[in-house]
Amino acid sequence: MRQLIISLFIITLACAKVNSQDSTLAQKLAQHIALKMKDTLELSPTQQDQLYWINMNLHESKLQVRENYTDSDSLRVRIQLVENTRDSLYLGVLNEEKYLLYRQKKQQLISSN
Repeated sequence: MRQLIISLFIITLACAKVNSQDSTLAQKLAQHIALKMKDTLELSPTQQDQLYWINMNLHESKLQVRENYTDSDSLRVRIQLVENTRDSLYLGVLNEEKYLLYRQKKQQLISSN
């Protein structure tokens, strides 16, 4: 019984560490994207913060999809549906001119490189 409790405790710690690492990576990626957009589109710090939080919310939505769908085909479709909301969310932050520039440079702006 004691070994079972110790094993469960170790598994719980390992899962918490993985979730923490995933969250940290998501934060870094969201910050990276927001910073690239700020520099490229000449955005204000407020707009940069708004884009950061949009990216974090997209990440959270994708995590929820991964938890709810196990079939790889439906998972891909559902994640793409979440990803397809990105532009409309960005449109609420960017003016028309900057939004058009974002659309032209989208691939390089939202990549992790």
